[in-house]
Amino acid sequence: MLLIIGTIRLPPDKLGEAMPAMERMVRASRAEPGCLEYSYAQDVFDAGLIRVTEVWSERAALDAHF
Repeated sequence: MLLIIGTIRLPPDKLGEAMPAMERMVRASRAEPGCLEYSYAQDVFDAGLIRVTEVWSERAALDAHF
């Protein structure tokens, strides 16, 4: 199992514009073979900071994702 943790920084006033693309990415990634979790979460204290969490069953699935 592979755990990927990252961040994305967006201008807080652009978050609404980014949401549809983020939703598409989450749905598409979750549908991929080997994706156990894929999520975005807005930081409670920093509105422009988005935390990304991915969990993949194996390296081959992550490679295919990229």
